Amino acid sequence: MFSFRMVLVPHCRECRTDVLDDDGRPLYVTARLLDPALHEQLTAQGWQVTPGTPGINRGPKDGLGGDQLRCPACTAAQRARADDARRRMAASDARPRTKVLDLSVRLGEGWTLAQRDGDAAVHRWLVEQDGAVRGHVNRYRRTNGSYSDGWEARCRTGTGYYRVDAITSCQHRTHSSFLWSARDLAAWGVATAPRHSAPRPAWARRRTTTTPEA
Repeated sequence: MFSFRMVLVPHCRECRTDVLDDDGRPLYVTARLLDPALHEQLTAQGWQVTPGTPGINRGPKDGLGGDQLRCPACTAAQRARADDARRRMAASDARPRTKVLDLSVRLGEGWTLAQRDGDAAVHRWLVEQDGAVRGHVNRYRRTNGSYSDGWEARCRTGTGYYRVDAITSCQHRTHSSFLWSARDLAAWGVATAPRHSAPRPAWARRRTTTTPEA
């Protein structure tokens, strides 16, 4: 009876460039979870290594739990894109504010909502703490160009934003669970990242805000 061991060639997850051995040929391995010594070697060569999860790795064919690699060229390109994103965000943050609302009573000392030129037309407000942008909220824009009464909330990351879904007690409607029922509640979601089961804040017993909106 003949048998064989499956072999794999680790490669960049983006451009598919293979990892090469000392002789310049594709490197063969027998598992998607690489040896720690190989991790160190690749890192020294400029590769970005994202360790896999052994608990969900189900064999050499299963890429779900395996290590993920990004080659030096793709890593450099990723860093360049991140730097460009940070520069664009900094330029956007530096634009003068045309309107600022104090939300310290509802969100805590130093929290405000602010608009720049053009933000009012698209129903967008920056959520800021002591002048630093922590996220933004805006009315949801439908595919036909009209605006919903519900509000989207997005929290700031290093190079972008991620959506903060509405918690159950603050949903706009049952079937639009990611939308918040009011602007200030969406801002509260950005500021506090509440648990999905958290109650509505005491100041938001009604579905509408008391602060006038533009």
